[in-house]
Amino acid sequence: LGCAVNGHPTPNITWLHSGEPLSLQHHLLAAGRILQIPNVSDFIAGEFSCLAQNEAGSLTQKMSLVIQEYQWSVDKLTACSASCGHKGVQLPQLRCLLDGAEVNTSYCSEMPKPSVQPVACNRRDCPSRWMVTSWSLCTRSCGGGIQMRRVTCQRLTAKGSSVPMSNEACAQVSKHPVDTQNCNRQPCVEWVASSWGQCNGPCIGPRLAVQHRQIFCQTKDGTSVSSDQCSALPRPLSTQNCWTDVCGVYWRVSLWTVCTATCGNYGFQSRRIDCVHVRTNKPVMEHLCSWRPRPSNWQRCNITPCENGTLLRGGEADQCRGRKEGRAVFQKCSTGSC
Repeated sequence: LGCAVNGHPTPNITWLHSGEPLSLQHHLLAAGRILQIPNVSDFIAGEFSCLAQNEAGSLTQKMSLVIQEYQWSVDKLTACSASCGHKGVQLPQLRCLLDGAEVNTSYCSEMPKPSVQPVACNRRDCPSRWMVTSWSLCTRSCGGGIQMRRVTCQRLTAKGSSVPMSNEACAQVSKHPVDTQNCNRQPCVEWVASSWGQCNGPCIGPRLAVQHRQIFCQTKDGTSVSSDQCSALPRPLSTQNCWTDVCGVYWRVSLWTVCTATCGNYGFQSRRIDCVHVRTNKPVMEHLCSWRPRPSNWQRCNITPCENGTLLRGGEADQCRGRKEGRAVFQKCSTGSC
């Protein structure tokens, strides 16, 4: 509290509570012009006054202190959660009040909330009403089917039990719900495949090639529709491997020719390689055998070092019998094996 006085010389200030010297705990600040009360409670409410005195005279100022506290109020109930039956409850509503007026609840956030208990309400028998089960599965997946549900007339009592009633009791309250309905009325569709095309293309294995066919979506009566309408169905294959007589081929190899030398680094031998059909055993175009590794048609042979004077020319064996003046002398050997 502040004492709004001023004077010269500086006045001496004395604080009073209800006309009596202060007995409560307090602090004086600013040469007595401010009275600080650390703990506020209802019993300190009332009249405070400050007496200012100097040589010129005295002056008294008075003020009233009113203590107002925010408090929770439980005086209102929510709407009942059910109009009948055994589960209807109301919850008390909390309000924050200041001097009897409702204010924002944030002002009461530091105050402990009172405990509230739900209040039972509308605990009485309900009027008769129609009860329905879930719809059954459709009798057909397409082309128009039927699904059903069970409809009964019942009454929920205040004790929570359901009592069967006659249909007439519910008919007076509301119309009988439908118990059958149409479902899956979209047309039935299916994937249709044409005949497999010719087996052709590059062979990817023994007598194995590729063939194709067309796949399209249509209704049961043969009307072509968008492929999107068949998207939920497994789509047949449009390509498959197949057997073709063209791929029934292999590489046929002949015997190796005689080596062109009996020793040294220049001997080689060759053989014939043909692409041959399995069934006719006749040569065919080589590209038909391209899926098989092609065997080699030549190789080196007799690459061991030669002894002095031993050579082989054109398949005929000659043997060096001796040397004269640095020149080799050759003589044909017998026609037997060399």
